[in-house]
Amino acid sequence: MKKILFLAISAGFLFTACKSDDDDIYASVVGVWKPSREMAVSGKNGSTIYNDPSSSCYKKSTFDFKSNNTMVSNIFDEGMSGNCENLGTDTSSYSYDPLNKQIVIDGESSEVLKLTNYEMHIVSDYSDEDGDGIDDKIVLVLIR
Repeated sequence: MKKILFLAISAGFLFTACKSDDDDIYASVVGVWKPSREMAVSGKNGSTIYNDPSSSCYKKSTFDFKSNNTMVSNIFDEGMSGNCENLGTDTSSYSYDPLNKQIVIDGESSEVLKLTNYEMHIVSDYSDEDGDGIDDKIVLVLIR
């Protein structure tokens, strides 16, 4: 189940800028987050390679980051039959370092590119998506 959780967190996403983002300097990871989209950001120049919405099934998933540093995840994904299936609930430990913008979930560290009161962008993987020989960031975008 923890591998499923890490893979779920590893599906990348991006963010949208808005004026209120400046007011989110003290945003917290605590709360319930839902997947919104996955994106790839070029390791060479920071441009967006792709920005794909999460499937309607995966969007049913939740990541509940609690103030006691536990996260309860409830993951939905399309099964072998193509039907949306609840893959179960899992509780994991987490910590967030706002100064270094790092989140550690069950010992797996990930960079947090953006955290506001409305969005969290977590680097879930590095992969050369555009074939230029430089690893790109695969980003999972979560929303509240």
